[in-house]
Amino acid sequence: MMSHRIKRKKYFCIFAIVISCTVATFYYHRDLPFHHNIEAVIYSPDMTFEKKTTVTLDGEKYKRLSGKHRISGEIRVDEELSYHFTADLDGNQYVYMIPYYDESGNQRTLGVIHISKDLDQVWLSSSELNSRYQLDDGYVYGPASSKRDVGNSLTKMLYGE
Repeated sequence: MMSHRIKRKKYFCIFAIVISCTVATFYYHRDLPFHHNIEAVIYSPDMTFEKKTTVTLDGEKYKRLSGKHRISGEIRVDEELSYHFTADLDGNQYVYMIPYYDESGNQRTLGVIHISKDLDQVWLSSSELNSRYQLDDGYVYGPASSKRDVGNSLTKMLYGE
């Protein structure tokens, strides 16, 4: 038979393991705030239009043990265009379709936001961006200092290649 002392040590070890696992789980699931200023470029592939800008990402990152990680926050371009978003991690990026409601109350898509897994790259398109800069097909990508910087790094962000 086990002595009373050995039983107590065994229960104490089990208790310590349970407490450690609980603390580790809460620590892993904590919200992680983020704030990033990314030098970017507004461009149109069909035109020579190009404008340097800064994209600001503010929000929180939520880690999950099961399911997809999630970010929630706000993205600002030129301090004029601003969108709130909540996006789940899909492969190597977070993707959010910017919604709006038409006169009939139907939900439509105003644009799309792509944010890299590490929150260090962003690619955005929206009809508001097109109207503001009189573009047919305008985008914001960062980090980039010119339209030439966009190609390969955007492909890596979107497709992981």
